[in-house]
Amino acid sequence: MSAPPRRGMTEEEAPSVGAGVLGPQLRHLRLARGMTLDALAAAVGLDKGFLSRLERGRKAPSVGTLLRLSAALGVPVAELLGEALPEDAVRVTRAARRRRSAPGPGVHGMEALTAGGAPLAAFIIHLATEFAEDGPHEHEGEELLYVLHGHVELAFADRSLMLRPGDAAEFAGHLPHRLRRIGEAPAAVLVAVARR
Repeated sequence: MSAPPRRGMTEEEAPSVGAGVLGPQLRHLRLARGMTLDALAAAVGLDKGFLSRLERGRKAPSVGTLLRLSAALGVPVAELLGEALPEDAVRVTRAARRRRSAPGPGVHGMEALTAGGAPLAAFIIHLATEFAEDGPHEHEGEELLYVLHGHVELAFADRSLMLRPGDAAEFAGHLPHRLRRIGEAPAAVLVAVARR
């Protein structure tokens, strides 16, 4: 069963019910396996353009196509349709098992919230009153910093920002940056880095 076509779209191009889940999931699984559209099309014996329309939600696959895609990607059909998740789709880091280090003079305390190797790295940093002794930090990806409590200084090459609880800053990780707390009251920030 198909949804009614949008203005300027033919009946054939209208997305089918359920195609909204399949398209993004199909693209994610294909890219996670390092496959191009051409490679997947060759593996399942379909036209590259048809697969592209499937990924965009413009076409609905037959049962036979779903089975061939499932076999080529090595996943159950239910996972393709978003009805089942792979074992590693949700990763939990229990508070009691999290590694923690306490802050000291010129040394920030850290808690890792994510497991290594994930595309997103997240930490809680308990800030020292001085900037870290190892100098400004820089890394790949984008960083989001959110102040949990306390007053914080976020310093870049040409400016310093004073942040309060609830404030957030977002910036490219390759920009050298430093953090410290302002005052004697404890301060902590949540830092999330989206790796490329």
